[in-house]
Amino acid sequence: MLTAKYFIAILGIFATFLSACSGEIVALKDDTFEHQTQASTGMTTGSWLLFFKAQKCPHCRKLLPEYERLSVDEELMERGVVLGTVDIMESPKTANRFMIRGFPTLIYLHQKKLYRYTGKRDFESIKEFIISSGIDAAEGEEIPTPPSQLEAWVKTLKAIGLELYDAALGKSGPAGYAILLLVSMLVSMLGFIVSMFFMPAKKTKNA
Repeated sequence: MLTAKYFIAILGIFATFLSACSGEIVALKDDTFEHQTQASTGMTTGSWLLFFKAQKCPHCRKLLPEYERLSVDEELMERGVVLGTVDIMESPKTANRFMIRGFPTLIYLHQKKLYRYTGKRDFESIKEFIISSGIDAAEGEEIPTPPSQLEAWVKTLKAIGLELYDAALGKSGPAGYAILLLVSMLVSMLGFIVSMFFMPAKKTKNA
């Protein structure tokens, strides 16, 4: 008999399959990312093209129409490519997991490998990268597993340091993203401390 957990997993895979067939762009968040993409557990939901974006980023808004064209491209749908978006302000854990340092950032998850797209941000160039020699020529990375709380903090500190360093050299403009990451980490640490020392312990049944 199927348990509720496996039933929900099957429904998630089926919903992802329907999204790919209909050309829908899947909005992913911290608490749904791994379940829907299965990035570190086999990728049975297909290959994923991920668009990491920020709401007020003008470059992200410029890329969005090209991305929407990709979502309804028949050739990509036939190949089982699912398109997803991740708002880095709403999903800082996922952004840190993949070390996203700028936006828009496009990442392609394919056959248990990660490919970072660095070409032109237009429909033809992105599609060519996926279906032609772009993937063959690129060096795939291992897909990072969901980090522990400590690993997430370490990655956040590393990202903050890199952002502040680039900002000091004038490479990435103001250090606003680094400050946002720092606030996110501090809130996460505060929540962890509260749960450790102030939440009531679970009662255990007497034998």
